[in-house]
Amino acid sequence: MLTRNLLLRLMPKVLLALLACAPAAAADFTVGIGVGMAPDYEGSDDYQLVPTWLISADDLYHEDTYVTLAGPSLRSNFVADPHLRAGVSGTYIPERDDVEDDIVDQMSSVDASLMLGGIFGWDFLSSPDSELAALIDLRYDVASDNGYLITPRLSYSNRVPNSRLTIGGELFTNWASDDYMSEYFGVSAGDSASSGLDEFDTDAGFKDVGVTAKATYRFAEKWSATFLGGYTRLIDDAADSPVVDDRGDANQLFLGFTLNYRI
Repeated sequence: MLTRNLLLRLMPKVLLALLACAPAAAADFTVGIGVGMAPDYEGSDDYQLVPTWLISADDLYHEDTYVTLAGPSLRSNFVADPHLRAGVSGTYIPERDDVEDDIVDQMSSVDASLMLGGIFGWDFLSSPDSELAALIDLRYDVASDNGYLITPRLSYSNRVPNSRLTIGGELFTNWASDDYMSEYFGVSAGDSASSGLDEFDTDAGFKDVGVTAKATYRFAEKWSATFLGGYTRLIDDAADSPVVDDRGDANQLFLGFTLNYRI
C-alpha cells in the first residue's frame, strides 16, 4: 500500500526519470516547500494541514517545455511547439484510513491511488509570459486499480507587465470511472453494517467541478512565494453519497503556500 512517505520518495524519482529522457539542455530549475490546508479525504468536512512542495524544470529544450511536480500533481509538456501541448501527468490521492470522522472511519479503508497518464491540449497564446490553454488530462490508477479520471481543463496564466507578479488559474471538471466512484463514494452492504450509513451504489460520471487560483511573487532574483487556492464542488453521485451528504460536505476547499528558490 502506498503511503505519503512513499510518495515523497517516488515522485522525485519519476521527475528525474522524465528529465533524463529529454534532450540535454540548460533547464531552469525551481524548488519550493510550504504548507497547505486540505480536506481529510475527498468529501470530508474535516480539514488538516498538509505539506506542499514544488520541483520544476522549465525550458528543457524549448521555452514551452517543462516538468512540474507541485504537491501531489505532476504536469509536463514535451512538445517544442508554441501552441500544441502533450506530456505526462499524474496525481497522488492518499488512502482513506484513520480519518477524523468516526462513522466514515468504520468503513473499509480505500487504498492510495497513483493516477498516471497523459495530458494533451492547445495553447491559444504564443507568448512565453502568458497561457490560455484548453487541455484534457487522462489518468489511470497504477497502484490500487481504483479506476481512472478524465479531466478537461481551461488554464490561464499571465506575468503582469512591469511587475514581479504572475497570476493564473484553472476551471476544470472530473469524469470518474465506475471503479473510482465505487471506491470513494459507494457504501457496500458491509460498510453499511459497520458504519450505520445507508447502502449506496454509484455509477460512472462527472463527480465535480472546480476552480483554482495561483499567484507567484518574485521578491528577489532567485526567491519567490506562491499562494494557492482552490474550490471544488462535488456533484451527482459524489455529492449524494452518504459519505458526503450525511457525514461530509460537497464543498471542498484548498489553501496553500510555498517558498521557492530558483537554482
